[in-house]
Amino acid sequence: MKKYTLAALALLLSASTLRAQIDVEQALSIGRNAIYFNDYIVSMGYFNQIIGLRPWMAEPYFYRAVAKINLDDYAGAEADASLALERNPIFPRAYLLRGIARFSQKEYTPAVEDFRRGLELSPRDVGLQYNLSIALLQDKRYAAADSAAQRLLEIDPKNKDAYRILAQSALERKDTVSATRQVDYLLAKDSTYLPAHLLRAQIAAERKDYKTSIRALDRVLAQDAGDANLYVNRAIMRYHLNDLRGAMSDYSEGLRLEPNDRAALNNRALLRTQVGEYSLAIQDWDKLLQLEPDHYIARYNRALLHLRLGNLRSSLEDLNIVLKRYPIFAEGFMARAEVRRKMGDVKGATRDELHLFDLQNSKSYRNRAASASRPAKDGKETRSREDKAIEKYNMLVETAPEPVKDKPRYTSQIRGRIQDQETQMTPRRDLTLSYFTEIDKDGNQGQVYFAPLLDRLNTQRLHQDKRALRLVLREQGSSLSMAEVDEVQKHLSQLNAQAEKTAQLSFLKGIDHLLLQDLGAAISALTEAIESDPSFTLAYYARSIASLRRSEAERGRPVEQSTPSAPQVRAAATGAKATAPAELPLPAPTPTRVVEYSPLTDLNQVITQAPTFAFAYYNRANLYAKTGDVERAKQDYTKAIELNPLFAESYFNRGLLYYSEGKVKEGTRDLSRAGELGLYKAYSLIKRMNK
Repeated sequence: MKKYTLAALALLLSASTLRAQIDVEQALSIGRNAIYFNDYIVSMGYFNQIIGLRPWMAEPYFYRAVAKINLDDYAGAEADASLALERNPIFPRAYLLRGIARFSQKEYTPAVEDFRRGLELSPRDVGLQYNLSIALLQDKRYAAADSAAQRLLEIDPKNKDAYRILAQSALERKDTVSATRQVDYLLAKDSTYLPAHLLRAQIAAERKDYKTSIRALDRVLAQDAGDANLYVNRAIMRYHLNDLRGAMSDYSEGLRLEPNDRAALNNRALLRTQVGEYSLAIQDWDKLLQLEPDHYIARYNRALLHLRLGNLRSSLEDLNIVLKRYPIFAEGFMARAEVRRKMGDVKGATRDELHLFDLQNSKSYRNRAASASRPAKDGKETRSREDKAIEKYNMLVETAPEPVKDKPRYTSQIRGRIQDQETQMTPRRDLTLSYFTEIDKDGNQGQVYFAPLLDRLNTQRLHQDKRALRLVLREQGSSLSMAEVDEVQKHLSQLNAQAEKTAQLSFLKGIDHLLLQDLGAAISALTEAIESDPSFTLAYYARSIASLRRSEAERGRPVEQSTPSAPQVRAAATGAKATAPAELPLPAPTPTRVVEYSPLTDLNQVITQAPTFAFAYYNRANLYAKTGDVERAKQDYTKAIELNPLFAESYFNRGLLYYSEGKVKEGTRDLSRAGELGLYKAYSLIKRMNK
């Protein structure tokens, strides 16, 4: 009897262990899915739970470090990567990740050590070798950086980054001959490689060959018209060639893209003054002083313009502030004397003139004035961004083309972010269901889409419960905030506590799981809703979204091995601050075989049940476009536009398909309409495609 009891206990324990193992594996998969879709806060909640259950595992620490890097928490990422390496010291990607975290904190020497240790374990890892090269370059160890870049070429002979690093290293050493040779070789191999054109522009600018520099920047702007720095840099070249109107045009475009660029505001104001646009110049100085109240050069220039326009009191106020800061600025006292005399303050004007006389007879002042007014050899005086000498108030700020900023990155293809690649022809994304609207960096609410089908459901739910969360239809985009994660988790707990099983209850559970990136649970709950009510149109729509996202994540993620591959880390982080993620419960165990539902079949069913639901045609068009069925995609975009003539995203995506077929006229027509409807990115694409 005792033997049977022990056997039963052992069986029970093994089953319990197996259950926990399944939970952990599923949670790890969901967390990786969340990283894939940029839901870093959500992902950390799952990894925290795994760490609590399996503190000896390296993977959850590693993936939590990935999430932290994307939230700019580099110190936290470094700590987690170190914890992963304590548990698995032969984990090359963890060395890569920790090196990236250290690089991002400008700790280049320890970053180099990490990349080298990773290469000891994985000698032909392109990502480790690339990051080692740029860390050495940033650490100004140019010979070692050259050797690392040469090794990168041995591993990957076609790696353009390696040639670019060699060129940049030569340029840092002022060896423009070697740098030019590397750039010429790169462009001979690939004339569309933008970083090489940027390097050529930088080399030419240093040689004061402004025409060549402009031509190189023109090539870059033809493919990337959205970078304000490119316009600002081309503007100063045009200024050196005495093309004032061209320079002003570039500064205006740069400021449209980056309204707070101080150098552009300073330089456009000075150019506007030169061509007599005094009121517009004052507007630029006003903006610059809003951004930087202690910008005395801007204040003095504004004072001179107010004097010229007869705004004497405004001029005097600015001059008083400037001269309090610069009590030996002779030109300032001369200007204030003129203002005071015009205002009838003869005594004040006389005091300023006497002070000016004393200054001009001071030997130290004469030496300083001579140094500050030494003319440039080419007659076009400029000052550096850092040079705040008030005597240089009438000089433009010199800017120069800069090479591509080397940032540490993964080479894993777990997710190819189109917006981070050279060609930025990114289609608009699918429309999904959520409780939350997207808020941009300026606090503006993102687009939501009205659909009678969804409105009826919301009305029904609000009749049942005045506090019900309202569902919105929006484009897939930003991840949930910490507060939103908490709200969804609380809502899901309330749904789970309800005893009565209804189609609507299962549907809402599916939406919650979808928002928390538990895509398997979302599909299961939505399937329950459909089985309970086969006419529940929005359940088919939501299931198509969940199925698409799961298949996309699984295709993009390589099969896990004993040492996991790292997911893609964005070159630029979300800008969100790292916060402690919610403690999400581990998912319940699911069968090893997961039933697959075709997104296309579900979307077809939505269209059958709701033939006027434009957004189903749009999502189906996106699906056709991804699979290369361009004709069907265009037909569905057209149908969506027929049903909703203000559907900007359909115009935008159909326009991109026309461009892909070489139909520039049709594509431009569609993108123009998308721009009219508020998708302003369309205009930069039109400009690029019609050059």
